[in-house]
Amino acid sequence: MNWPEFHHEAMATTFAIVIADHPRDYARQAAAAAFRDLDRLESELSRYIESSDIARANRLACGETITIGEDALECLLIAADASLATDRAFDAAYASERLPGQPADAPLFTLDPAAYTLTSHAARLHLDLGAVGKGYALDRMAARLAEWAVTTACLQGGGSTALALAAPAGHAGWPVGIGESTTQRTLSLTHAALSGSGVAVKGAHLIDPRSGAASARTTRAWALAPTGALSDALSTAFFLLSEAEVAAFCAQHPGIGAASVRDETELVAHGALAPLI
Repeated sequence: MNWPEFHHEAMATTFAIVIADHPRDYARQAAAAAFRDLDRLESELSRYIESSDIARANRLACGETITIGEDALECLLIAADASLATDRAFDAAYASERLPGQPADAPLFTLDPAAYTLTSHAARLHLDLGAVGKGYALDRMAARLAEWAVTTACLQGGGSTALALAAPAGHAGWPVGIGESTTQRTLSLTHAALSGSGVAVKGAHLIDPRSGAASARTTRAWALAPTGALSDALSTAFFLLSEAEVAAFCAQHPGIGAASVRDETELVAHGALAPLI
């Protein structure tokens, strides 16, 4: 595959877009439009940018409410759904400080989608969309490419999440890597996202929201899902869940896949990823 590839720095990493079946100049313009969306999303979702919706939310006192934008709301709703589905193995608010005596399962914030508002219920709210924001950005960038009639493309965020759209003519899918060292291989993906979480980048700092302890896993975990945001969130959850919990999750959720390295020699897959390994 020798199609134009475009890069852009954002969210403390490098994003890439490969576009097939379009002239290079047109593909460059489409990619530039997608990257403009990426920059806008970073300004709204990054907790490090003081004016972002997330940074503003993190400055709320308990009981205070702010209005947030559509993308922050949508990303937080996806994060909330992922937290519920994984029994809080993924939790964008895990580092928040609870009120004295506040139950462990009490919500730290609430959203009103109709009013586009967020209300804090924490002594100190600490939202961090780092484990879902890149995937969400890839989804929004793909939507922008579609407006340019670009539907045959592969997008990547930092090498940890890939979103494969339709495959080029004559190809089974886009090549996306999975595994480590002796277990490394290439999958052919279409209309799916694959994300990985591991100790090489952030695994040593991943805290299990359910226990407050650092993850015991020492090898990477991957998640396959229909969207970049969901695969991003689930790869974090799968890094924290046991192998049995991951297998059970995939069995209960058709279209979701998982993989991990066992004993540094075997790539074990579950659900929708199993047929691809």
